[in-house]
Order: sequence, then structure tokens, then C-alpha cells
Amino acid sequence: MRLVPRTLAARTVVLLLVGLLLAQLLGTAIDTLDRGKAFYRSTTLQMAERIADLAKALDAVRPPDQRAEIARRLSDHGLVITLSRGPQHIDGASERSYARTFHAMVSRDLGPGWPINVQLHRVTVPPNSSPAFAADAPAGFLDHYLTLRQFYPMPRGFAFVTRVQLSDGSLVTFSAPLPYETVTRFYVLLPKLALMLTIVIALLLVAVRWVTRPMKRMAQAALALGQDLNRVPIAESGPEEIRTTARALNVMQLRLQEYVRDRAAILAALSHDLKTYITRVRLRGELLPESHHRDRLIADVGEMTAMIDSTLEYLHGLSPARGRAQFDAMALAESVRIDAEDMGWPVAVAGTTSQPFYGNVQDLRRCLMNLVDNAVKYGGRATIQLEDGADELTIRVCDPGPGIPAGERERVFEPFYRSGCADTRDLGGTGLGLSIARTIARAHGGDVVLQNNTPLGFCAAIRLPRANA
Repeated sequence: MRLVPRTLAARTVVLLLVGLLLAQLLGTAIDTLDRGKAFYRSTTLQMAERIADLAKALDAVRPPDQRAEIARRLSDHGLVITLSRGPQHIDGASERSYARTFHAMVSRDLGPGWPINVQLHRVTVPPNSSPAFAADAPAGFLDHYLTLRQFYPMPRGFAFVTRVQLSDGSLVTFSAPLPYETVTRFYVLLPKLALMLTIVIALLLVAVRWVTRPMKRMAQAALALGQDLNRVPIAESGPEEIRTTARALNVMQLRLQEYVRDRAAILAALSHDLKTYITRVRLRGELLPESHHRDRLIADVGEMTAMIDSTLEYLHGLSPARGRAQFDAMALAESVRIDAEDMGWPVAVAGTTSQPFYGNVQDLRRCLMNLVDNAVKYGGRATIQLEDGADELTIRVCDPGPGIPAGERERVFEPFYRSGCADTRDLGGTGLGLSIARTIARAHGGDVVLQNNTPLGFCAAIRLPRANA
């Protein structure tokens, strides 16, 4: 399964989204933790001050019998106060670090000479049951905790149980639960985070499409440039980088057009002059007395003429595509078969086509004819097989010959290269047939590939995409 997106736009969106999501989650977590710590410290400081003030106030009540009623009135949902009459002994040690910190806060607010003990109790609420406290939790605290849960709805938390010994030896117990504010408030941030990410994603999609759309358009134009040098230049619009790239492609197109025109003109003039001298040599050779040397001279002149003609055909295949139109590929194959039979070549046609093809029928005819020529030379006969599809037209030219070794299947497409599997000098040709065929196919956005060991023998397949229609 492919996890990495294929397009640049998709990869950009995924990377930015992952980065933004991680940054937002990390920032939210840090902000929440910091606020939770500040809230916890502020709450404990206020609670320590309140306990110290209440302890001093209760110690000042006279007679002591009135303290119980005052404690009941002062108790609320955040602090439960209970009293124990008579002299009591209290251990000032606190068992946990949180309790020791809170112990120090209360002691600082009370001042010296007040025996204090602080214990930290964990509050647990099993599923479908009432909350449970430590065994030494003060009486009445469970009832108050049920009220506290509507303010702090977490299923478990902690409670500070602070015991302070008054001046007459009585013991007052302050039970104060502390909420998990760091966690309980996180769910409030989720809708905000979701809204923020939705806005960012929408803007991100628009921005990425805005940036990558011109790049996609230029890529399509560059591909089309390889098929038609005379295509309309790319519009130089968009951001500065896109305009610069489009301008460079347009300049390259102009230079390629000039290069092709200049080369064609030079070679046309050169071939004209060469043909003039070759014609003179042929005429003078034919005026010589018949002999072996005269026949060899006339044959060499014929090969030179064929090489020049093939070279011009090859250069014509490299020229910008012109004269493209809809045509019937089946009719083209039948036309090539008829011409081949007129030259005494055994050629058969198989397959069907369902729709016309858009291209240069004369160039494709030359491409197909070159492949049929090679098939008859090396295999004795040729079969043209057509396979039509919605996206691609494939024309195979097959023969029962020996084929081409795997190591030479690409080299035979090089101009003037001749395979060592047969004496190509005796078979004629200049080594440009396959080069011309591939050049024409690639000018149509396709290619020519060689295939060994097919049901029809050795095949040269012309693959032509229908995207050009």
C-alpha cells in the first residue's frame, strides 16, 4: 500500500498539515499544563490563606462550645470543617511532597507555634458507584464531595486533609478537594482546536492549489513541446518564479524552432549539391565500358543516393509535427499491406480499431512502412496486428525471423547502427529505418519497442497514446 502521495500538491498539504497539527497539539498541551500549574498554585495559596484565617478565627471563639456551630456555617462546597473537642496530640509530619508544600504554605500564614499535620488523600470513584476516600477521611466529607463533582466532573482527584491544633488543645480538621484542572479543561480546547485547523486546512488547500497549478500547466506544456515545436507559447503569468520559468521555456522553444529550421535548410542545400555531383558520377559511370569495376561504381553511387534519401527522411521525422488530423488506422494498415504486396512482400493484417486516431498519417505511414521493410528483410514475411484501446493504439509488426539480442535492442535505434546478428550489407539499407520509426512515434507522444518470443514471433510495437486527440 502506497502511503506517500504521488503529487507535489498532496505531499505539500500532508506535510504542512502534519506539522501544523503537531505544533498545535504541542502548543495546546504546553499552554494547558502551564495554566493548570498556575491554577493549582493559585488555588492552594488561597486555600492555605483561608485555612489559616479560619483556624485563627476559631481559636479566638469564646466559649469553645460555639465553635462547632461556626464551623458548620463556614463549611461550603470547597472546604469542610470538623472539630474534635478536648486536648489532642498531633504529629506535624506530612507524608507526601505535595502535602509538605501545602504544610509550608499554611504554616507560613499561621505563624510559629501552631501544630499542623497535612495528609494527601486520593479520591476514587469506581464505575457505577459512590466516591471512596481513605479510611481516615473526616465524617461528612463524602456528602460534600457529591456536590463538588458538579464543579469538577473528573472521576478521581486529590484532597488535602489539614489538621490544626488550637491553643486549648482542640483539633480542627479542614478537608479541601483539589481538582485536576489541567485535564478537566482540555476538552474545552478541542472545539477551538478543530475550528482553527479547519480554517488552516481550507486556506492551505487554496494556497497549495494556487502554487502548484501553474507548475502543472508548465509540465503539460513542456511535454507538448516535445511533440510540436510550433505550439502556442506558455502564458507568462503568475508569481515571479513561475513567470521566469515560463519565459525560459518560451525562449527554449524559439531557439529549438530556429535550430530545426536552420539545420533543415543547411542539410537540404547540402543534399541538393551532393545529389548534383552524385548524378554526374552516375552518368559518367554509365558511359564507361561494361566491366566489374563499372558495376561496383554504379552500385556504390546507388547506396550513396539511398543513404542521402534516408537521412532526409530521418530529419523530416525530427521536424515539427504538421498536418495532423483524424484518420482510420485500419485503413492505414491495409494501404501499407497493398503497397507491400505490389513490391512482392508477403504481408498480412490482423485486429480491428473502434475509433479514429489523431496524428500525421503520412509520417505514421513512413513509420509503419519502415518496420514492415525490416520484418520482410529479416523474417521473410510480416504481420501487422492492431490493438485498439480507450487510451492507447498499439500497432505491432511481427515476423518469424531470429529477432535481435537483448543487449542490442536499444542500440539498433541509433542512427546508422546495424545489428551484428545478420549481414545487413547484403540485405541493403542504411541503418536509419528504426531510428526514423521511433522518432515519428515519439513525435506523437508514443514509442517503438522491440519484443522477442511473442505468439507471432519477433515484434516491433508502435504504441501511440490517444491523449493527443
